[in-house]
Amino acid sequence: MVYAIAVVVALLIPLVTRGSFSRLLAVRWHFGLILFLGLAIQIVLEYVTIPREHWHDYGFGLLVASYVLILAFAARNLVVRGMGIVFIGIACNALVITLNQGMPFKVPAEWQGKSWTQPTVKHHPQQSDDKLKFLSDIIVLKQPYDAVLSFGDLILLVGLCDVAYNASRKPKRRGSRSARPSEPSIRLEPAPDQGLDEGAYRGATAASQVDPSNGQGREVTRSRRTRSRATTTRSS
Repeated sequence: MVYAIAVVVALLIPLVTRGSFSRLLAVRWHFGLILFLGLAIQIVLEYVTIPREHWHDYGFGLLVASYVLILAFAARNLVVRGMGIVFIGIACNALVITLNQGMPFKVPAEWQGKSWTQPTVKHHPQQSDDKLKFLSDIIVLKQPYDAVLSFGDLILLVGLCDVAYNASRKPKRRGSRSARPSEPSIRLEPAPDQGLDEGAYRGATAASQVDPSNGQGREVTRSRRTRSRATTTRSS
């Protein structure tokens, strides 16, 4: 029930945030068959009775295999924004289940003897030798849910909402950087009416037309030298 509510909330996010359901449904997922196979294995383990003597051999093997498949799907689709959070949430649950051969869960006193508190292939009541208890199912949701969640579940739910939000929006394109304009070269040309003869004027003009990569200092120096020579010629 809790996961069903989470999926419904994730699907309502585009509507509340003015996203696009068409963009959300148009997201291209990879390894989709692997995801459905992993989820199918977990559904079978939840509703099909496996003999207790086989819980820790092929029952536990199937459970670990289902998480490997689901993690492979999440890893392959990390390019989708939000899938990294989903991956972390699934990985937290998979780690606890692998170390404890099932997910330990907290049983409140009023739940003692209830049918849903009985151990299964995937879940068992907390024991003193369980590892990483803080990542196990310790968040109790009482009526009307009567469920227990882990921090990995909460991370997973946040990731699903993040995926729905980002996938329902148009991706932003990065604008190309405009090319830097080249610095204009400074041309110092003496005016033809300063009394210079035609040869000195042409020399000054040619000296001022230099490559801007040589620097402005050289350009100005050559122009000054040309003017100095022209003045000397005029004085003589």
